[in-house]
Amino acid sequence: MNDEIHATQRPKVIWFNALFLFGTPLLAAIVLPWHIWAHGVQWSEPVAFFALWWLTGLGITAGYHRMFSHRAWWAPRPVRWIALVLGAAAWQNSAISWCASHRYHHKDVDTEEDPYAITKGFWHAHMLWVIIEGARHDDIQNVPDLRKDALCVWQHRHYNLIAGSFNFGVPLVLGLLTDNVLGMLLWAGLLRVVVVHHATFFINSLAHMWGKRTWNDSHSARDNAFVALLTLGEGYHNFHHTFPSDYRNGIRWYHFDPTKWLIWSLSRVGLAYDLRRSTIDRRLRKRWEFLCARYQEQVGTFSDSLREQFDDAERRLEAAISDVRERRREWGQKAEEMQVKASRDYERACRDAERRLLAEFREVQRLLRTPRMEDA
Repeated sequence: MNDEIHATQRPKVIWFNALFLFGTPLLAAIVLPWHIWAHGVQWSEPVAFFALWWLTGLGITAGYHRMFSHRAWWAPRPVRWIALVLGAAAWQNSAISWCASHRYHHKDVDTEEDPYAITKGFWHAHMLWVIIEGARHDDIQNVPDLRKDALCVWQHRHYNLIAGSFNFGVPLVLGLLTDNVLGMLLWAGLLRVVVVHHATFFINSLAHMWGKRTWNDSHSARDNAFVALLTLGEGYHNFHHTFPSDYRNGIRWYHFDPTKWLIWSLSRVGLAYDLRRSTIDRRLRKRWEFLCARYQEQVGTFSDSLREQFDDAERRLEAAISDVRERRREWGQKAEEMQVKASRDYERACRDAERRLLAEFREVQRLLRTPRMEDA
């Protein structure tokens, strides 16, 4: 009987979140067109909008997501403080709460336990999970590292003050400087918050529905270049779910991933360290497994001679993977021994082994007669 009553209970609505997430876009849709009609557009308004979009967006992508959620990189205390302030300014909850939900998402993706499972529909994954209290609402037990981090604890305790001060204070100051307070509050404040919200939400919804599964089809995440444009590089989502600890989402030079380049640039001047990258042997191993699963039926139709070529290419691929790993191990040993010249020699040998591995992978891919895919 109790189970029946529990099953018929309506989900609990978090009314503040509901009013905020429905009210802000509605207000922007009404007030901003009126302001443009009445006062036109000053050049400083879209400039401030885009500047704060990027700043607060990077607080989420580089800070909340790649640093605090996945430990794909780390930074000195001042950089972490800036990331936490900008992340709070995106008005998406504290780093501790945000990262807790995100880690549960990765652990339980596409299951009932996934906080924003796409299996529950587009709108649930997009924003309803923030409005309807789920079983893991306010559950932060899975982020013990962040609960011990003094800066994260400070931001968690003062999140509302930080978010409110930034989102009203910065546009107000910009408005006073440009003699355009209302315009800045609308463009750099209201509109920017709405756009950053829904850009982030698109990762949970669109990037789990629309795009290519390039690396892994055991989960719903897709690589989606359009979402990458909106989210400063977060749209290569199939890669991210396959290699979540990589500080990059777009691994090719032409992938739009300014978050990756920011982290890399900070590392060049000593403001970021412990940058983690997936290795080429891991990536090609994962791609190989993915291709074999996808084209298993096709391989079964090969003639004896083609099957022999395929098996031989597969053995060479395995040998190339082993060679890369051995070269990398030797390179690491020489680097630890501070034998700089020897370390450089082994680095070159490692790069040569990686090139041979890529060549073997392309041969296997050719034999599968698949359309050419991106290199790993």
